[in-house]
Amino acid sequence: MDNQKYRIRLRRRNIPETEILEDIGSVAHELKLKSLTRIQYDERGAFGASTVIRKFGSWNKALVAAGLKVKNRQDISNDELFENLIEVWTKLGRQPFGKEMSNKSKGSKFSSGTYEKRFGSWNGALLAFAEYLDTPVTTLPNDTLEDTKPNVMKKRTARDVNWRLRAKILIRDNCICQMCGDSPAKTPECLLHVDHILAWSNGGETTEENLQTLCAVCNIGKSNAF
Repeated sequence: MDNQKYRIRLRRRNIPETEILEDIGSVAHELKLKSLTRIQYDERGAFGASTVIRKFGSWNKALVAAGLKVKNRQDISNDELFENLIEVWTKLGRQPFGKEMSNKSKGSKFSSGTYEKRFGSWNGALLAFAEYLDTPVTTLPNDTLEDTKPNVMKKRTARDVNWRLRAKILIRDNCICQMCGDSPAKTPECLLHVDHILAWSNGGETTEENLQTLCAVCNIGKSNAF
C-alpha cells in the first residue's frame, strides 16, 4: 500500500532527464496505462507537462524516451477545436483561459497544447476562432414555404441554426438563458438552446437579430405556450 497521501511538486532547475522519465513511467505504471496524456501527467506527475516539454521538445518525444506509446490524433480539424472551445466557453459562462483547456473538469476534449501547436499560441487560437465566427456561412434555405398564401414571403434562411451561428449567439448572450437567467456556470445540468424569437414557421428568419439563448426548460415552455 502506498502511504504517500500527497504529491508535492517543487520548482527545480536542471532536472536530469532520467529523473523525469522515471516519473513519467511511475505515473503510467500507477494508472496501468501504456500511454499518458498531458492532463493525466499534470494531475499526478512530480514535474508538470510543461516542464517535460521544455526538456524534451514535445510531449510525444518524452513518451517515446520513457518507453511509452504515442497515442495522438493528427487529423483534428479546426472545426473540432472551435466546437470544443465553445462548449468549454458555454460551461464556464465566459472566455476560457488557456490553462483551463488542460483541466479535465472543465470538459475540454483537447489540451491547450493542441491549440498552441495548431495556432502558435492560445491568443492565436482565440483570434482564429473570432475570425472563423465572423466568416459568413452560405447556406440554402430548407423547408421553404410555398408561396400559395397571400402575403407569405419565401424564406431567405434555413431553419436550422448552424453551430457557428449558435456560438455567436451564446457568446453574445453570455451563455445565459434570456428568460430565467440560468446557465451551465450556475447549474451544471442546465442545457442551453439557441432558438428563434419569432418562430420560423411564423415567418421568422434564422438571423442574429431573431435568435436568443434559452435553457431547455424555458424553450419547451415557450413552445407549449403557442
